[in-house]
Amino acid sequence: MRSVAARLAWAVVTFVAVAALTSLTPRVLRPEYYPGQGVVSGVAHDLERVFLHFDLGRAWLWPGEPQISPMLKRSFAADLWLLAGAMFIGVGGGLAAGLWCASRRRSVAGRVLEASAMVLYCTPVFVVGLGLLLAFNPTFGALPLPVFFDAYPFWASPWHHPWDWFRNLLVPWLVLAAPLGAMVLRLTLATAIETLDEDYVRTAYAKGVSSRNVIRRHVAPASYVTVASFVGVSIPLIVTNMVLVERVFGVQGFFVFTWRALGHIQTDGPRTIDYPMIQALTLWSAVLIIFSSFILDMVLYRLDPRLRAASAG
Repeated sequence: MRSVAARLAWAVVTFVAVAALTSLTPRVLRPEYYPGQGVVSGVAHDLERVFLHFDLGRAWLWPGEPQISPMLKRSFAADLWLLAGAMFIGVGGGLAAGLWCASRRRSVAGRVLEASAMVLYCTPVFVVGLGLLLAFNPTFGALPLPVFFDAYPFWASPWHHPWDWFRNLLVPWLVLAAPLGAMVLRLTLATAIETLDEDYVRTAYAKGVSSRNVIRRHVAPASYVTVASFVGVSIPLIVTNMVLVERVFGVQGFFVFTWRALGHIQTDGPRTIDYPMIQALTLWSAVLIIFSSFILDMVLYRLDPRLRAASAG
């Protein structure tokens, strides 16, 4: 419990620091956007609005300058489902594929899967996404596939329209999970190959234990801690890729507003970049990274007895 409390305290401190820095930066770099406001008093006011009233300000580049908080409330669920599904597919698929390749190190299929993972690891997610759209989009694709590609993206609730929700997120899930799964596959494979040379694994084979059971009972657990640690430090990259995936596929999450907030729109006003929206996007990214990292820390604590022993001591 002491370790959990310490992690929660650090999470709160980190989020407050991110919020303060996010508010401070545009006020220092573009003070003309905040006439009559001091830097310190302006940052203090922003922090008060965020933490006491959940007021993220107004979107400068949207018609009528609407409040940002309701926009986040309407779209945050899509972000959570996209992140959770991609991590489940990427981690689960990467682990399974890595162990499968380890049990078939010299097979052609194993080498093909490893090569495919390398290609997915090196290819940006927006390139993969655009390639899939050009190939299978029902409107302009070379091989139209209307089941999982809608010409006009929409958001469906998983509780009221589960099939529409699933088919709307399946391809974004796969694209977002591809580089994560590729990295997990290669890491699992390296760990598994090293573990296969351990004495206890050789003993299990000598006793006649089947290869499947050896992989499942002796080799796989050695990869869990390493993979959990790696995924924990990869969360910022996954969240960054979410921005690109939502832009390419039009997923109705909060990050889909990033493109417009950066000024990719014709405007007659004096403001060319929507700093309040960028600040809100940054804070939401921080929430996802901190929360996901906290969950993975708890998973790692559960998997690694050394951490539990150190905490108890």
